[in-house]
Amino acid sequence: MKTNWSTIDVLKHTRHDWLNKIQLIKGNIALNKMERVKTIIEEIVIDAQNETQLTNLQIPTFAALIMTFNWEPHKYQLDYEVVGNIRNLASHDLELTEWCTQFFILLEEAVNEMGENHLSLTIESSTEESRFFFDFSGILNDRENVTNWLEMMSRSEKSLKIIEYNVHNEEINLTLQIA
Repeated sequence: MKTNWSTIDVLKHTRHDWLNKIQLIKGNIALNKMERVKTIIEEIVIDAQNETQLTNLQIPTFAALIMTFNWEPHKYQLDYEVVGNIRNLASHDLELTEWCTQFFILLEEAVNEMGENHLSLTIESSTEESRFFFDFSGILNDRENVTNWLEMMSRSEKSLKIIEYNVHNEEINLTLQIA
């Protein structure tokens, strides 16, 4: 996973994403599918709101990892949502980024590239704690390696705590907490 994007790379990828969205809107207008156009615009607004909330958590390295993840080819797609109150998580930025990078690499190695693989991340923040809910659906080739890693990480004494996890052949559910 690329961690240092140049300004030109960021602008190039952002422009590409926006052109795709505009083309989708134009195509649906041409087909007179106005309800679909409204849905696409609503999705764009929700994505922008999630980006704003993610960056407001003051975890820039983590935010960059999440926001740029789909710019590179992976065996699964990532989407994210931020709900709740904005909390300053700056002191956890590097630890959270490192943990997620390891998890993403592990998942990349464990999934079947022929599957329709998807990882959803929901960040739920309150003034007392923040939780990160990872929900994977797709095809896992190496369930044992994922389970072993999560077991090892759940015994860690770091500020990130795995609250619960379940690993099945076609799904993973994992809750990570910052107290």
